[in-house]
Formats: sequence, structure tokens, C-alpha cells
Amino acid sequence: MLELKLEKYARILLYAVPFLALIFINGFYFPFIITKTVFFRLILQFGLSLYLLLLALNFKKYRPRFNWALALVIIFFLIQLIAAIFGLDFYKSFWSDFERMEGIVSLIYLAVYLFLLLIFLKEKKDWLFYVRLILIASVIVSLYGLAQKFNILPVFEAGIGRATSTIGNAAFLAGYLLIAIGLGIYYYFNDARKNYKYFALIATGLNLIVLMLTSTRGAILGLVLGVLVFLILNTVYLSGKARRSSFAIIIILAVIFSCFFIFRNKLADSNVEFIRRIATISSKDGTVINRLLVWQMALNDFKFHPVLGVGMENFDIIYNKYYRPDISENWFDRTHNVYLDQLMTGGIFGLTAYLAILFYLFYSLFKNRREDYYKFAVLFSLLIAYAIHNFFVFDTLNTSFLYFFLVGLIGFTPGGSTSNLEVEPLLNNKAFNRIFIILIIANIFVFYKLVYLPLKINRAIYVGYYYVLADTFRSYENFKQALNYKFGSVEAAVQLNKMLYVLESESGANAQTKENYYELTREKLKFASINYPLDIKTKMYLGQLILNNYGDIKELDEAESLLLESKKLSPGRVEPYYLLYNLYSKKSEKEKARAILEDLVKQMPWYGGAKIMFMAGIYKDEPALAEELYKEGIKQPGYSDFGGLKKIITYLLDGKKYQEVIPYYLELIKTEPKRYDYYLDLAQVYYLSGNVEAAVEQINIIKVNSPETLKGYEGFVNMINDAYNKK
Repeated sequence: MLELKLEKYARILLYAVPFLALIFINGFYFPFIITKTVFFRLILQFGLSLYLLLLALNFKKYRPRFNWALALVIIFFLIQLIAAIFGLDFYKSFWSDFERMEGIVSLIYLAVYLFLLLIFLKEKKDWLFYVRLILIASVIVSLYGLAQKFNILPVFEAGIGRATSTIGNAAFLAGYLLIAIGLGIYYYFNDARKNYKYFALIATGLNLIVLMLTSTRGAILGLVLGVLVFLILNTVYLSGKARRSSFAIIIILAVIFSCFFIFRNKLADSNVEFIRRIATISSKDGTVINRLLVWQMALNDFKFHPVLGVGMENFDIIYNKYYRPDISENWFDRTHNVYLDQLMTGGIFGLTAYLAILFYLFYSLFKNRREDYYKFAVLFSLLIAYAIHNFFVFDTLNTSFLYFFLVGLIGFTPGGSTSNLEVEPLLNNKAFNRIFIILIIANIFVFYKLVYLPLKINRAIYVGYYYVLADTFRSYENFKQALNYKFGSVEAAVQLNKMLYVLESESGANAQTKENYYELTREKLKFASINYPLDIKTKMYLGQLILNNYGDIKELDEAESLLLESKKLSPGRVEPYYLLYNLYSKKSEKEKARAILEDLVKQMPWYGGAKIMFMAGIYKDEPALAEELYKEGIKQPGYSDFGGLKKIITYLLDGKKYQEVIPYYLELIKTEPKRYDYYLDLAQVYYLSGNVEAAVEQINIIKVNSPETLKGYEGFVNMINDAYNKK
């Protein structure tokens, strides 16, 4: 029967989703993201089409039933859609970019995924079977992670750092495994068959090991607190041996945590990475400092968009608005806190809708705790663990599809099977054929727009940067192709700009080829900057490109306009000031050059790099102010940024302060230890400061490592040796 076949195919498509975690195909830009996402879209696209055909065949059997979990997800989606419409950049909110592949369009697919789960998984055994599929996939992911971590097999990124497996990122892998661990425990308590129980235990144990190998502190903290909640629930709701055992484990864990806290300073030097990372958590940790600064940015800007936020995928605009050069991450597009992300992208309404889903899940589990205690205890604890993990990270497709599965698992109503309903008569052939043709046309359009086109553009970007030197013409043509479309144009233009610098540094590259690349880069950076008017990258890079390659002085007017816009979009970012200073210097506009540096110092009075830059620009005309800036700047963070060390060295050498310049030369050599001309300069400074022995030492280093550096300086070397021998 056609209906049974269509339902079978729809279920098979749903059963394929858990195995998307295994898919990554090299040869794409962000391969761990793009390949999983397009396959997810393809599966859901076909799955929804099959469902619509089933609905046409038997409306009574397949019509949607009201479900609170799905209703709350739809409300959340509608709020995010409205927020995107009134947000900063609707196009970006809707389509996202290649790095994330999320946005409104992904929310649509996730909602469809949940809807299809609720349609086709009607009984508890169906959901347990799906959990088993998730566990099978997670075992393969974990085995790959083990092979990668311990360099057992020639897998991708073997033996390099923390485990990332087929997910591509340690934190994302940890979030995926955290949910898989919870589902494994849930499965253990809900399937009476021993073999499957053993499988669930093995899968959970393996996933736990690999989660620890990710060394993701948020996930480990979430796991620990989730286990603690589970044990506390057991002591409250269970009796007898189970209660006593849970209480005893709580005591043991309390002792372990106390010892960990007492000896955390010693454990900070542990050879076990996840122990070392947890032991070193503090407010002085670089990652923690960055997170706190980013959270502060989000909360500072919340007051300007309190109701509906700025729209999905637009936090990078806010980050640039408040960016400070003391943050180690130059570009950020997430707050690394799911709740702040929801607050920023959807405002109070968005966060409320997101939390409403979570609270409904807690309420539903608590309400039904007597009917299925272990479903309540395990999944309640899992939600706690996942909620804590999300306080330090953000969701991706790998965790989102598992979370939406959890929403369905907790929100579905048992006993709602429609398999025994009488099958209504098949539609007449003409009506069915019309629906079938409409679906084919719709699928072709959706496939082209949401699967084929992203893959085509993405692949072109990858080929563009991968073949820039090996096959320059192929690289050029692919970048040209990728930048014919608005979607992905920022990422493509930024990569093209990077590859232009690679090509320009290649001495063997053809001059005409470089010129073609330059023209294309300039054209496409402009194309992307027009398409995304609030994006600072393309404006700043285009301004810099013109500044470095202008033929006519009038071209600098365009560069000035772009850099002033960049400065406005990110007033705390040093690069636009630095480039504007260079631009005004080239135009011989000394007053503007001075004013831009003065503005930089006013914007960032705590930043040494600003003062050193200002000092370098004025020291010949205003020596007293320059000296003041120098003395203040070297005591502040960032004094070595933007060539700060060379600026300080030049300033001190001009003032004949030879003794004072030595520490900065030593610092400069640490940053570029293979630059033996620096050693030669330092030898000269040592000689001028009267330290002949140190000068000879530098010359000897050069003789051993780079004797060709001394060509033309034989007279100086002889002079130093003579002075040394006379002593």
C-alpha cells in the first residue's frame, strides 16, 4: 500500500538524523558545519514532503494534534522572526553565514524536525528506538574522538590538542556527548532487555571518557551538578537501598570535591588536561575574563533593544560596538551564553519564550514523576546539566537536534497512536498527482536555494583560498563565482582579501595576476560592504586595500570615508584610527593626523598602544608631550601592539637613549627570533652603551645562525672585536 510505503520512507529519513553527527566532508569552508547542515535540510525537506503526501492520502490519521511543546517552539520561532524583521539586519538573521549556518531558516527546519518526530514517533517504544540510534551514533563519534586524541588511526587532526571528533570543536562535542550520556542513562532504566541495558552502559561510559577528553569545563561542571541533582532526587523520592546508596554517593562526592578544592593549586599542574583546566578556573583566567567582558557588553547594550533585541546572528554588530583591544578575541558573533544570546537576539520576549520551553519541560517531567520516575529523574537532571553547560557556550546543529528531540521526548503524549485508524479512501489520481507535482516543484526550488546554492558558494570559497598559489587562475575564477551572490559574500570577500596578501608576498607570482586579484578584491569587498552595511570587516579591509595600493591621491577620499564608517561602527577598535593616521599622513594633513591619534587616546586612556602610537606621530614636533605619552604608555597594556616596540625603539634611538632601548630590543627579538638583523641592531646599541661584551655575544649568535647578515658590516665587527680585545 502506498501509504505504508510513504510512512516507512518518512521514518527512515528521521532515523538518519542522529547519524548526521558523523558527517564531515573535507574540501569545504567550515566543513564540520556546512555538510551536516545541508544534509539535515535535505532529510527534513523530503520528510516533510512525504508527510504532506500522507496527509493528502489520509487526513484524519495524519492531521496534526495539539502539543504544548510544539506550540511553545512555534511561539519562540514567531518571536524570533518578528525580532529579525525589526532587528539590525534581517537578511543575516534569516540566512546566517557559513560559520554558523543557523538563523531563522535553521529554526524552521528544527521546528519541522520536532513536528515530524511527534507525528511519526507515537509510542514509547518508538522513542526508545530513536534513543538507541542516537547512542549508536554517539559511540562512533566517541570512538573517532579516542582515535583522534591518541593518534591511533590516521584520522582528521589526530593527536592535536583536545578531542573534537567529527563535530570539529571540543566544546560542541562536549555538549553533544553530555546529552548522549543523559539519554544513555534514560535508556538503561527504560529498556528491560539485558543486552540493550549493557549497550547503554557501555555507550554511556565511552561517551563519558571522551567528554572528559574534551576538557570542556562548562560541560563537566554541568555533568557533575546533573549527577548531584539525580542523586538528590533519589534521596527524596526513592526509599530503602536506593535512597541509602544515593545518599552515600553524595557524601563521597562531597569529600572528593572538598579535596579537589583544597588541593586545587597542586592540581593546576596536573598532567591530566581536564583536571588542570578545572583547577585553573578563576576570575584571572584569560577565557573567563573574555567571557565576562563579552557578557558585560551584551548587558550594556540590552537597554537599547529590550523588547525584541537585535535579531538572530547580529551580535557581532554589538560586539564591534563595544570592542576593546584588551580582549583576546578580535571577532565574536556569540556571547558564549545561550541565555544572553536569546536576550540579545530576541529581547525579553525572546528569552521568555526560550525559557518557557525549558520550564514546560521541567513542569511536564515533575507532573508525571509518579508514572515514570526514572524518566523524570534522569531527564530532569539532564536538563539541569545542559542548562548549566549552555551558560558558557552556545548551541549548534549537533546539540540543537538533540535538544529538540528531548523537547519531543518529554512533550509527547503516550497512547496517541493512530496506526489503527481506518484508512480513508485514496484521493482521486488527478488530485493526488497535482499535489505530487506541486511538491516536486517546491522541492526543486528549496533544494536549489537551501542546499545546492550554499554548497556551490561554499565550495568555491574553499577552492579559492586553497589553490591561490597552486592554481591561481582556478582560485581567481572560484572567488569570482562565490562573490556573485549576496549570501556568504562577507566571508568570501574576507578570504579573498587574505589571499591577495598571500599572492603579493609570493615573489614568483605574475604581475598581471596580482593586478587582476587586486581589482577583484577591491570590487568584491565593495560588493560585500554594500550588501552588509553594518559589517565593519569589509569596510575596514577595503579602506586598507585602497590605502596600500592607491594610484591617484583622490582615491584616498573613498578610503577615508570607509575608515571613518569603520571607526563609527567600532569606536574601540584601534585599526581604523591607525589606518586613518597613515592616510592623513600620506595626504600631508598633519592636523587631522594628530587629531585622530588624540581621539584614540581619549577613547582608550587605559590602553598603552594608543599612547605609543600618538607618541610616534608627534615626538619630533612636540617632544615634551611625546615623552609624557611614552612614560605613561609603557606602563599600560598593549604598548607593543601595532608595531609599538619598533616605535619605542625608534623614539629612544632618536633621543640617543641607548641603555633604555635595550629591553625593547630584547622583547622584539623574542617576538621574531629568526630576524638576525635585530641582533645586529642590538649589538650596535650595546656597543654605543659601552657594553662591548654583550655586543660581541650578539655578533657571535649571528655568526653561528646567519653569517650572511654580517655582509657589509665587517668594519663594525672588527671595531667591536678590537674594543673587546683591548679590555
